[in-house]
Amino acid sequence: MGNQNSSNISVNKKLSASDLEELSHPFKDGKKISRLPDSWDILDQGVRNNLEKKLAGSDGTISFEKYQNLAGDAVKGNIEDKTRFLFVLMGDQCRQTKHLKLALSSIFKGLSEIYENRAQTSEPDKLAESMLHDILHKGEKRKTTFGKLGDEDQYELEIDEGDVENILVSHPLVEHIMGQVLSKCFQMKSAFQKSSLPYKDSFCSIFCLLFLNFNFPHKLRDNWRPVFSTKNDGESFSKFAGSILHRGPTVIIIKDNENNVFGGFCSDSWKLGPNFIGSEECFLFHLHPAFNIYDTTPFNKNFQYFNMKQKTMPNGLGQGGQLDYFGYWIDSEFGLVKTSPSCSTFHSPQLGVQEGRIVELEVWGVGPEPDKEDLAGSVLNMDPELQAVMEMMGKTFHSKAIREVDAKEEDEEKQQLEFRNETKEKEETK
Repeated sequence: MGNQNSSNISVNKKLSASDLEELSHPFKDGKKISRLPDSWDILDQGVRNNLEKKLAGSDGTISFEKYQNLAGDAVKGNIEDKTRFLFVLMGDQCRQTKHLKLALSSIFKGLSEIYENRAQTSEPDKLAESMLHDILHKGEKRKTTFGKLGDEDQYELEIDEGDVENILVSHPLVEHIMGQVLSKCFQMKSAFQKSSLPYKDSFCSIFCLLFLNFNFPHKLRDNWRPVFSTKNDGESFSKFAGSILHRGPTVIIIKDNENNVFGGFCSDSWKLGPNFIGSEECFLFHLHPAFNIYDTTPFNKNFQYFNMKQKTMPNGLGQGGQLDYFGYWIDSEFGLVKTSPSCSTFHSPQLGVQEGRIVELEVWGVGPEPDKEDLAGSVLNMDPELQAVMEMMGKTFHSKAIREVDAKEEDEEKQQLEFRNETKEKEETK
């Protein structure tokens, strides 16, 4: 670190020795720098200008002391520290919702650059709007504001530290993305950990997966398991059904023929039957054209429904609403998806085309894989045709194997008993 360890430098206590070593690289031989390092170019120029203005001394240069102090607060600080940093990005005297949106959008665009720019160009702005929803649409449900932008007056609203702190507390995703992007900007390799979410295997961007992940129950986050996708598994309802049964909590993501992307989080393992299952942890969501989560209402408990090969009941999979009027419905005639104009189970608007076509569909298991013994026991009482489909997919059922072994052992014992009886009878006749 050259002479950066000089005793006249006040070191941010949140930083380790390795952090300081990494931060010192742009400051060769203790010299000041005239501009932020190139690693900051993933942020918009306006935001970088605000930051350089804050860091610059009277001579217009940036010292290591100010730089590392800002790094400690921005990357490893508490909510109050990160709130102050966002105001730095917004610029002096810039305390309106439009300035906060610009700062958040810039940070989110930085994430897009880190993850190979796989996001749609509008997603950082859409995600920023979602994070600002409760300021732009105070007291309104996302169902009623879907498709609306905040008007000009709302973007002129004055905000204070409390407003920004509420966003960081209510949406941990913002703090997570800040940590990812700023550790890259400051080149703090020890603080950066690339996401484990399967963004390269999904038709959705890293923004979509992170948005969903941070709305799951905490115990289920960061553990996504591939269950089914039309890209890899085709468009067979039997294969779809065989893949999703008894796989624990899942998230279903659908893209329809008008480019709507929506779906639902399902708290319970899917199982066939005429009754609704699930819990209040279920929710519906939009990923395009907006980022929205729609939580449950108190009106009914119609969270998850899955049935097939029934003459008097709907055959397919759906969430919310009521029979034939689901929040979304995947018909057993695979490829068809229906969404209702209203849903009594969730605070949701119409999610997609009322009678549409599935363009892409993915199902991911979230959280730990269910116990294989429980899975196998459930499968043994399944429809034989569906069980055959699962076996063709390579599913092995431990309980079934045990039953087969037990039957074999019973046959062997029976044969041994018959042999002993025959031997005994022969000895008695001698």
